[in-house]
Amino acid sequence: MTEMWLGYAERSGRREVLMALRRIAPGSAVVFARSAQELRERLREEEPGTVGAIVGHAQEGVSEMNLAAALAHDGLASEVVLVARGASGSLRSRARRAGISQVVDATVLPQPSPTLPEVPQAEPSQAVPDAFGEPASRIPAIVPSPVAQGEELPSVIGTRESPHVDGGRPEDGAPILTVTSGRGGVGKTALIALMASVAARWGMDVAVVDLDLSCGNLFSCFGVTKGPDLVRIAPEGAPTPETMGRASVRCNDHVHLWGPCERPEMAEIVMPHVATLLSYLSTRFDLVLVDTSTTFTDGVAQAVQSCDRLLVVHDERAGAIASAARVSALAVRLGVARTRIVRVINMGDPRTKPNAFEGRAEVGLETARMHRVIDGGIEAEELLTSGKVDELCATDSDMVMGVASLLAHVLSELGRLPDDEGARKAAEYRGQRRRLQLFGKHREAV
Repeated sequence: MTEMWLGYAERSGRREVLMALRRIAPGSAVVFARSAQELRERLREEEPGTVGAIVGHAQEGVSEMNLAAALAHDGLASEVVLVARGASGSLRSRARRAGISQVVDATVLPQPSPTLPEVPQAEPSQAVPDAFGEPASRIPAIVPSPVAQGEELPSVIGTRESPHVDGGRPEDGAPILTVTSGRGGVGKTALIALMASVAARWGMDVAVVDLDLSCGNLFSCFGVTKGPDLVRIAPEGAPTPETMGRASVRCNDHVHLWGPCERPEMAEIVMPHVATLLSYLSTRFDLVLVDTSTTFTDGVAQAVQSCDRLLVVHDERAGAIASAARVSALAVRLGVARTRIVRVINMGDPRTKPNAFEGRAEVGLETARMHRVIDGGIEAEELLTSGKVDELCATDSDMVMGVASLLAHVLSELGRLPDDEGARKAAEYRGQRRRLQLFGKHREAV
């Protein structure tokens, strides 16, 4: 089913287009062009076959029938839908011969509420395809415009309510999990990639944001050759829902990635808009995962303050607790409640057990729940560096199960664990499994 649509109709016909699209493609979204010509031009800017076209009542210029026929002839839209008032058999026959995919009779559609404000006219789109020419098809576009004070925003077809663009978090938004560390080399990026892949296997739609704006390489874990330039969220100086939604790359059917910056010197342009981006993504996805740099930039600080859970990651090397403590203490000074902090021991040695009380005296870690993820070894490293995180996630290794357990417990705390057998299994996982050794208790040398 097509999830993103471009449309054209006179103001009086836009409600009908919205109603028709709700019926034929629930969960989709539409952006209106200001003219028939603009609609055709914008379809030429999209990758052929990825965007649908829907045409409603037109009072002036080209008729809706002729416009829909022209779009079908162009062959750029995945499907062309005509919304006509009183669609006769003759009109349906002509539409079929012209290659129009479907005709919807506007007179039999449910009537909108009389209090629904008129659908506003969209400004010309500044959106561009992602770095590989692929539009982020799972990100619903919207009909942007201000509304009068006291009016509700017109209903926009999409999987969630219209996003907030002022940086404020909606109460029913998806969980935001921010992952940070006091030093590099602790496997933070691999942890994010695995959590995203695990959540995708549970059927969740996941937004991943790489806020290591200068040197981030999260995209490589998914086999993507280049990350999308995060500067694209605000090409005119301020982000809009459409520009934020389009500034991504699709990693797989359920995971989309934002960031880092193509040019490190442009990072300062993006940083003021991080909270706005996260708020938007929280309205459009089931889960938002944020990777950060070891340096607490303004953007990282916003991600830490915006999150529902802050995952402080460290390994088992000397000085690891001290670095984690510095990060947690800074988070507390930024206003993060201690109950929102989760301590993650990553790349743990399977032959040892951690000291559960170590670090409890540190600021921010006093009440932090502790989770341990076992090192996956050379095989896991090779799969991650070759962009095969989904293949790694398909195994039932202790590393993968540890990551799944971490994610399941965090989502359970937030009341967002999906109804999936794999998620329930992960929530019940109690740590690494024992393996028989060559010279274990039940074996003897011969």
